[in-house]
Amino acid sequence: MSQLLVLQSVWGLDQCPGFDIENRLDEALGQVVAAGFDGVGVNLARAARTDGVARVMNPLGLAWEGQVLVHDADQLRHWIAEAEQLGAHHLNVQIAGPTADFRAALRLIDSLVATAKDAPLPVWFETHRGRLTNDLLFTLQLLAERPGLPLTADLSHYPVAGEMELPLRDDQLAAIETILQGSHNFHGRVSTTHQVQVALDAPQHAGWRDQHIAWWRRGFELWLEQARAGDALTFMCELGPPPYAITAPDGKELTNRWDEAQRMRDIVRGLWREVAGT
Repeated sequence: MSQLLVLQSVWGLDQCPGFDIENRLDEALGQVVAAGFDGVGVNLARAARTDGVARVMNPLGLAWEGQVLVHDADQLRHWIAEAEQLGAHHLNVQIAGPTADFRAALRLIDSLVATAKDAPLPVWFETHRGRLTNDLLFTLQLLAERPGLPLTADLSHYPVAGEMELPLRDDQLAAIETILQGSHNFHGRVSTTHQVQVALDAPQHAGWRDQHIAWWRRGFELWLEQARAGDALTFMCELGPPPYAITAPDGKELTNRWDEAQRMRDIVRGLWREVAGT
């Protein structure tokens, strides 16, 4: 039977009350485990954090996502080897960019896909602002030329980058559907037309919260249609510290990110139960 693994971003614990990931990482990871998450995600370039994650998660048999930014295939080859050696469940790749040179973008994707083809762990390419996949329409053109590119869907970036407004147009919904069809991994936060991360339960953002939840649910449905027995879908709660998190004039965040991460975890597990029938 397929399963859902809900992860917590280590970056998402930075500056979070009750956590000290710089000086007491093991304790912070222990809190994540005790709260019932299935693992974490960490930037492999943060070597000390990554070593700590591997030290805590591997003996427990819990999954963790390695995250990297790459400019070329040589960098990806290095990080694949590093992720395997450390015991990562999968590798999440942001591709450097953006660029207006479509042919150059295709050549880069081809080199990265060829490098990842025989990797000993899954390698997925994230939709993200400020990267090769910055623009939704550009990304759709890439996918039209290279169907099957395995994606991590961080859909929070596209409403902001494209200044989408509710209710979404049919072409916008169709565009996100195309992204979801190729998505093997999810990063979660609620964004709006102008903010990349807003309070999960703020009534003024209810429309966007419901839209993101609908996207996650649809992504789960599409993933299950092609999943094999024993496959695992990963969803990482990725509520970032300021400036991702909105702050008041005194610099304090408007919400408790840890509480929100646990609320998001419960939402996505509920969606999974609905679509998977478990």
